[in-house]
Amino acid sequence: MARIGFLSHADMSIYFFRSPIMRELKRLGHEIFAICPQGDFIKRLKSEFNVITYELDRASLNPLVVLKNSQKLTEILKSLNLDLLQTSAHKSNVFGTFAAKKAGIKRVINLVEGLGSFYIDNDLKTKIVRFGIENLYKIALNLSDGCLFVNDSDPSYFESKNLIKKEKIFKIKSVGVDSVKFNKSAVTAADLGQNLHGKKIVLMIARAMWHKGVREFYEAAQILKHRKDCVFVYVGEGFDGNSSTADMKFLNSGNVCYLGARNDIAELLKASYMLVLPSYKEGFPRTILEAMSMSLAVVASDVAGCNEAVQNGINGLLCKVKNSADLASKIEILLDDENLAKQLGANGRAMVDSEFDERVIAQKYIEIYRKFIDV
Repeated sequence: MARIGFLSHADMSIYFFRSPIMRELKRLGHEIFAICPQGDFIKRLKSEFNVITYELDRASLNPLVVLKNSQKLTEILKSLNLDLLQTSAHKSNVFGTFAAKKAGIKRVINLVEGLGSFYIDNDLKTKIVRFGIENLYKIALNLSDGCLFVNDSDPSYFESKNLIKKEKIFKIKSVGVDSVKFNKSAVTAADLGQNLHGKKIVLMIARAMWHKGVREFYEAAQILKHRKDCVFVYVGEGFDGNSSTADMKFLNSGNVCYLGARNDIAELLKASYMLVLPSYKEGFPRTILEAMSMSLAVVASDVAGCNEAVQNGINGLLCKVKNSADLASKIEILLDDENLAKQLGANGRAMVDSEFDERVIAQKYIEIYRKFIDV
């Protein structure tokens, strides 16, 4: 029996993205630890796994704060006597690896699910932070046993910058999706109100960040406002006062029905005609996988991550990034061709069943672990 830890900057991340792999390892008889800061999902994690909490200021770039938290994490990890630690997200990958090695953990696997906004913007502050991240990654990836990536573009970038040796790169496309939960035959459509009844719902689900293409979605709705057969619906949380996100005034303006944050994602997808994600950059978007699993056609921007989840003309359509007119054009193609939209959706579901179900993905992770420990 192995003792395996999963370290993250957020309990929500472990609950939604790591738990399928953790459950399979637990089923195989291993002792599993969720290691994360205190949060709203701790109680759910405790019902299945050993949970260890630690302090982390996720927003802080203060090196003294980071080092203090890292030292405390080292002490926690040392007490667990783990055979393998998997980390995820930038801070956990870097400082989690440093802490793990100080704690004497022999095997560490990192996971990069996307590079984030520091790899989209190019202002001076962003460049400085990016420089710092990459220098820390170079050290951490030299210490860890390998790094998992969810797409092709991110490991290619890391290798081009000499941040990682080729033999340490492992790729597993996506983190998977629960195809049982996200199944149109097992879900009742969300009630979106009488005003939207009978309309083709053009749905976008994403954090309310400009990098997600929120502005382009609203502009596409403006372009297609003459159509009486569809309604643009946006789901995602806004943060007033944050310059990188859309404020509530914007989100409640224009020709889009804004629903705020929602938990009934499968039900919303069942009620929709297509999913749209005009993001500027992604890892391997879970929202697209959920839409595919619900047999929905997808329109996404032709950028890293999105163009690996969406095969143009197979399970969706790709549009030019930051181009509202092209986005509107691709949406209109699907609005005008219901047979095409239906076929793309069916193809997407077939892809999920064969490649992206979370149980299939869990087995792929375990195959990687077996290169380093007996699982």
